[in-house]
Amino acid sequence: MSARLLLIVPVCVGLLACGPGGSSTPDASAAPDASMLPLDAAVADAGNLADASGGEDAALAVDASATCTADTENDPANCGSCGHVCELFAAFARCVSGTCAVDHCAPGYWNVDARDDDGCEYACVLTRSGVEACDGIDNDCDGAIDNGFDLSRDPQNCGACGKSCDLPNAIAGCGVVDGASACVISACADGFADLDQRVEDGCEYSCPVWPPGVEACNAVDDDCDGFIDEGNPGGGLACESSCPGGFCQGECTPGTTSCSGAVLVCVPGQGPTLEICDGKDNDCDGQVDEGFDVLDDPLNCGSCGNVCVLADAIAACSNGHCSILACQPGNADLDGDLANGCEYRCPVYPPRMESCNGLDDDCNGVVDDPQVLAAQKPPAAGCQPKPGTPCAGADQVCQGASGWRCSYGPGVEVDSNGALALTEARCDGIDGNCNGQVDEAFPELGTACDNGLLGACRDAGRQVCDPADPNRTLCDLSFPPDPVPGAPSAEICNGVDDDCDGLVDNGVVDDLVHITAGGLNVYLDRYEASRPGATATSAGTNEARRCVLAGVLPWTNASQAEAAAACARTGARLCTAAELQAVCESGAADAYPYGMSYEPSTCNGLDFDGVAGGADDNLLLPTGATALAACVTPAGVHDLSGNAAEWTSTVTGNTGAPQNLAIYMAKGGSYLTPALGLTCQFTLSRYASTTTLPELGFRCCHD
Repeated sequence: MSARLLLIVPVCVGLLACGPGGSSTPDASAAPDASMLPLDAAVADAGNLADASGGEDAALAVDASATCTADTENDPANCGSCGHVCELFAAFARCVSGTCAVDHCAPGYWNVDARDDDGCEYACVLTRSGVEACDGIDNDCDGAIDNGFDLSRDPQNCGACGKSCDLPNAIAGCGVVDGASACVISACADGFADLDQRVEDGCEYSCPVWPPGVEACNAVDDDCDGFIDEGNPGGGLACESSCPGGFCQGECTPGTTSCSGAVLVCVPGQGPTLEICDGKDNDCDGQVDEGFDVLDDPLNCGSCGNVCVLADAIAACSNGHCSILACQPGNADLDGDLANGCEYRCPVYPPRMESCNGLDDDCNGVVDDPQVLAAQKPPAAGCQPKPGTPCAGADQVCQGASGWRCSYGPGVEVDSNGALALTEARCDGIDGNCNGQVDEAFPELGTACDNGLLGACRDAGRQVCDPADPNRTLCDLSFPPDPVPGAPSAEICNGVDDDCDGLVDNGVVDDLVHITAGGLNVYLDRYEASRPGATATSAGTNEARRCVLAGVLPWTNASQAEAAAACARTGARLCTAAELQAVCESGAADAYPYGMSYEPSTCNGLDFDGVAGGADDNLLLPTGATALAACVTPAGVHDLSGNAAEWTSTVTGNTGAPQNLAIYMAKGGSYLTPALGLTCQFTLSRYASTTTLPELGFRCCHD
């Protein structure tokens, strides 16, 4: 056991014998009392106590196998139970009611949190005889540093220990300034004042008079505010005047006293001045504005100072009201409002006879005056108002600066002079030049066009006028047929160029199942072969290749040669009868693809009635139909029994003369076949090579 900062007393260790009631008798080799040792020695001795008997367990534990008669309520060597020694960090332990507790701490350690379980957890050395000082140290070892010192209010420790507030000529304090503790001026010493409001220089101003008094006109700062003779002390009293005859009236006023250079002086008042029109008695004779005519004077019209100034006009005054005597050349007063004077600026000066030009030639405020222009109107025939064209009803109309123009409706095309265009320039569906032809400048209108893409992406349309630009046409792709939604997409076997690369069904990977059971090593179609483009309701007509898809009607009505050719076009071949039988049996000689026992509702045979809407429908169903989900081999090959019988490459005979047609075996039976003909082993379904039936299809194999 390595030395730890643990002190355990009293303990029953080594050869100490625990007597009744938990007492112990130390032998001659017992360790000295740790409380009498320095801290380092006490800690080291605690380690020695543990190591003396060869280990912590041997030193501090009582043999659990021995009979224990200790006082487990009070014995720290057997506290709570025999052999349980009280070990507390840096502490001398005792046992109280069967629980270990701190008796006293080792030197340099303190039980600040008053808890027994962590012992004397706080390491601290008393300084300054245990008296707390503001020095950043826990002098009294109570767990708190500088407690009892208010750094936010103590001027001797303002904001930090030892930061003393010592301000000149002031009683210093400590307060919170801008969120932080800082020195402040609590009061100034007698005879001083803080005028600059700066703490660092204290009360910097020495009062010339103490105690301060009332300010007097003496060039002295009597009230100690830093200003001399402020507020004009002793001033404002009446003194000698400049009024005529000493009698003040009108604008004339007496003089007043004023403090100036520590002396009260008399500042003269207002004396008489030349009379002006301002509503005052300027010359102090008892009369106001004598000699001024406010009824006719344009400089004082109606009242003094009201000068008649009217925009672009010569002003006059009549009976106290401003009026227009005449307008300035090139202007006229049309609205009669004096506020804006002669507000109308004649567009033509000097004025002349009105004409159709977008100007007010005669300066009467009316542009292209209709009453004057009525006699100048050109004949309507010049507008070619042909009935049945957009020009019908057109007439000559004065259009301002453009002069006389024809009143054509929307869509009529004219040149810069307003004359009908010789050739239409806009594609808008309107006979723009009224010649009986519509958009004749765009011969491509109505012709076929497309979006320039291939396959499923191609969208056909017709050339129409561009609604955003009447100067051109565009291909309107809203006409059917429309491209396949979502194109381009991955190529699938459907007779459509899905990836829009110009090739149909290129790169299609047929859904084949690899069969190795029953001695086979062959790939064959998971579903009955179907035509490209077939759906759940249509077998389709495209026979470019065979497809292997679920959910579409099988490819039937094909001869054996047609079936074989369809397989060959995709690098495959028709399966042999033996291959289809082996796949159907799944290597276990099963009678049906799904097992040994016949289940009439599993595969689409004559007895099948699993189609919604009625029983015994005897219909060809889509490949891998939901109703036929169980008609599948363990390897995942669908409809090897029922639905469409399947051509094989196995020849069973010849029809003989005159046709000499080969007879081929068909496997699996169809939707018209009874139970026996639906078995994997049935071999009597045979057809001449040219036979085509709606119930006879095929699937392909690949080596």
